[in-house]
Amino acid sequence: MPYLVGIDLGTSGARAVIVDADGKLKGKGRSEFPIDTPHANWAEQDPAVWVESTVKAIQQAVKDAEASPYKIAGVGLSGQMHSTVCLDAEGQVIRPAIIWPDQRSKRQVQEVYQRIGKRKLGAWTANPLATGFTLANLLWLRENELHNYERTRHVLLAKDYLRYHFTGEIGTDVTDASGTSLMDVARRTWSTGLLNALGLEGSILPSIHQSSEVAGYLKREVAVATGLAEGLPVVYGGGDQAMQAVGNGVIRPGLMSSTIGTGGQLFVPVESPIYDSELRLHTFCHAVPDYWHLMAATLSAGLSLSWLREKLLGSAPYASLLNAAAEVSPGADGVLFLPYLVGERTPHMDPTAKGAFIGLTLRHGRAHLTRAVMEGAVLALREGLELLLELGGSVERVLASGGGTRHPLWLQLQADIFNRDIYQAKTEEAAAFGAALVAGVGVGIYKDFAEACARAVRWKDTVVKPNPENVACYEEIFRRYQRLYPALRDQF
Repeated sequence: MPYLVGIDLGTSGARAVIVDADGKLKGKGRSEFPIDTPHANWAEQDPAVWVESTVKAIQQAVKDAEASPYKIAGVGLSGQMHSTVCLDAEGQVIRPAIIWPDQRSKRQVQEVYQRIGKRKLGAWTANPLATGFTLANLLWLRENELHNYERTRHVLLAKDYLRYHFTGEIGTDVTDASGTSLMDVARRTWSTGLLNALGLEGSILPSIHQSSEVAGYLKREVAVATGLAEGLPVVYGGGDQAMQAVGNGVIRPGLMSSTIGTGGQLFVPVESPIYDSELRLHTFCHAVPDYWHLMAATLSAGLSLSWLREKLLGSAPYASLLNAAAEVSPGADGVLFLPYLVGERTPHMDPTAKGAFIGLTLRHGRAHLTRAVMEGAVLALREGLELLLELGGSVERVLASGGGTRHPLWLQLQADIFNRDIYQAKTEEAAAFGAALVAGVGVGIYKDFAEACARAVRWKDTVVKPNPENVACYEEIFRRYQRLYPALRDQF
């Protein structure tokens, strides 16, 4: 039986999995790396570190699988979205990559809205523009690092740079291109109207392809470094959200993935490129041909919990913190938390938003703060859910994914705050797993995505159901939560 490799180049590390065609995990590896913050509001990473960490992760997975490299049929890639890697005419990296949490481009974002307006931006791209997105990054570079901007001949996203290093081929896919704010998502091409309006050169943008299309073949030196076979087909892959959706089987309307990792995302497949005229959430292309998806995003979900743990709670073990939080009643005894530590996306699209604890008293301790932070992250996602439903998204079943599946409290909070049953796939490392399945479609192991998911994705038998008393409690808490941002916005 052939094997497939899936690689996920995330924000905090690279992960690699090797699976067989039935979806059974044969090997896995991971290697962590930091976010560099050379100035306030900046977030950067060195693409060379991405390559080094990915090679380590693949080496671990190959060793773990104990399989001949010649059993492997293809490689798929997943990656953090919105990043900006600039290459010169020789294909060399010009400067560190600007990644999605970066907020330096606030003024450029405001100028785009003032110059173009929501109506045109929506018609051209179906999406809002936010700091950290490729468009905003390019405008900042043109204004602040003109020497680097003028040297740029190619602009790539994170996983696309990795694939370029592996194969020598430059390109991107429809899912990742959707997140640049430069793409006409309905037509699946770069938006010439937007590029012309802003005076940007479209020639620096890569060609756009389907996620499962074979992009190139593994170079000899990379094969030697990783333990894979030279000439192995590498598909275009996709952004991490589209890949985790495939890995969790979320490939048709009616299914929604709820991912809690560094950030938090709700992902709902749709059959047409509908979008929010107020540009409060995202409409991106799905990896599945002729499908799109709606996505609501909060920037600091798991990030808020790690901040609390590392900055305020002495790096106490996560398990002990979450176990204690589970003993606190819903509502954290009156404490609410706004998880806007790096600004916020859905529904506020406000890079200046700030985090806040509301309702603290002398009786509150670490368990209350922990539960309030977790509830705040899920309440932020609930705001996104309201918009998804308002726009016509269909949510019959919710699939939980990411680090938010590792403790029962995260799952119960999603069930109670969303008032929906929560299911889980048996998938480990869903984005990397999804990338492997996309590779399987690309090299012909599966005839399409439906066959890939039917054959390889398995769901757990246990279902986390809402607690009716908690649901009623959280409905009242959610209405209070919704009033906090408007009340505090001027203070931010």
